[in-house]
Amino acid sequence: MPVTGSADFGADDYAAALNASNAQARPLSLHLRLPLRHDGDVRVDRGKGMDPFEVDLARLDREMVLVRRCLAPGRRLEALHWSGSLPPWLSLSRMSELVDRLASRFPFDPGRQRDFTVELDPRATDILTLRHLEALGFNRLKLIVRLPAAGHLDTLTRLQSRIEPLLDETVRMGWHSLNLVLVVPTPTPAQETVAPLAALLTMTPPRISLRTEHHWQEGESALPPALLARVDERLVEAGYRALGRGSYARQGAALEDALAQARRERARDRLGLGTGAVSRLPEAVACNACAPRDYAAALDAGRLATASGHWRHIGHLGAGAT
Repeated sequence: MPVTGSADFGADDYAAALNASNAQARPLSLHLRLPLRHDGDVRVDRGKGMDPFEVDLARLDREMVLVRRCLAPGRRLEALHWSGSLPPWLSLSRMSELVDRLASRFPFDPGRQRDFTVELDPRATDILTLRHLEALGFNRLKLIVRLPAAGHLDTLTRLQSRIEPLLDETVRMGWHSLNLVLVVPTPTPAQETVAPLAALLTMTPPRISLRTEHHWQEGESALPPALLARVDERLVEAGYRALGRGSYARQGAALEDALAQARRERARDRLGLGTGAVSRLPEAVACNACAPRDYAAALDAGRLATASGHWRHIGHLGAGAT
């Protein structure tokens, strides 16, 4: 009997894993990676008189349809995570259009367990945007903060002036959490990371995560062990507790919320949409093509953009098994 190995894992295997997940029918957690393409591709579209948003939305909708066909009709979306960064051409009205399209393909669960997270750059975000996102159902915020290099701490002061009003607004609106994701340039000596970290701690953010420049979208930190040890020590002194490698929550309500959210997420099936997006199902893990052109080519051909993956159980039969 042929078995699909990791090297040959593809779109048919991902579809088989999606179909198999209906047996448990767990709640869904959708992770959408934006933007779908590089700026250069967007400029090409504009040069041809095409709207980049409409082009991307059509492809994304095609991916949603292909995934939705594999899922039982009654399965609902309990979590939504917009990761990456919102393209500058994604206006408030287009944010609404994108959420409406998501809701039409993956009905949102109406319960109180929803975790809707959006990642934003504080330099390109204002309170009006936050209020609009709240109206769309978002209740968790990640602010992606790139730590300045040594000798440019004046940049950090300007960042704080952008972050503080956003933090205050999330508290006022009752958002469930705010996570400062600090992107550390590498290589960076430990003292040059701890100094700006100490300055940001004066705002007492509920959660803090540290990532390196090339791994900031991944779940665990790739910081060097020596630097991570210094950060652990500083944050524990400030009243934070480690949630995982490079992730922390302030002791008290923020920590309880983080642990409860993690428990809910473990009970969900994760669906990844967009370039390089990762899906995690009971039977398999799948990853979309990272190159925008490969992602687009697969969807334009009417197939899922799965580029790699693996079955979680040794000897699992792939889509081609007989």
